[in-house]
Amino acid sequence: MERIIGFEPIVHGDDTILILGSMPSEESLKQNMYYANKTNRFWKILTSLYQRPSNTLEEKFALLEYAHIALWDICHSCVRQTSADAKIRDVMANDIDSLLQKNPSIQRIICNGKTSYHNLCRFFPQLIEKTIVCPSTSAANAKFCLEDLIYEYERVLKNE
Repeated sequence: MERIIGFEPIVHGDDTILILGSMPSEESLKQNMYYANKTNRFWKILTSLYQRPSNTLEEKFALLEYAHIALWDICHSCVRQTSADAKIRDVMANDIDSLLQKNPSIQRIICNGKTSYHNLCRFFPQLIEKTIVCPSTSAANAKFCLEDLIYEYERVLKNE
């Protein structure tokens, strides 16, 4: 298996929240965009919460900027057999500390799912206090319907 390399962060100068995923899916890597798999509910959640469209790449960037949300993944690179988080091995973490130092307005970290959170705890235990874990937006997380995910993310994103 070959090593997969993730994306650069999406950051604006005044973001207050950093949402951390684990690693882009195979579909996201093909399309060169976070959460590009149509079954992932990430963009539907943000669209619902902020009442902004997210159909095009430009609209997605504008939505993140409007909501003051930075986006990145905990894994810089890894070995993975499929898109499943459970298949992630040999993780090399992104430099989250450096990102936060360069962007001091970020006050909260939200982990999109348990894999992201477990790796954050492993590599950056000093960040646990400012971190909230939310359910994964992946369709593999069938325990949560879209409405439940919107509720969970609204609780943490709109709790300024």
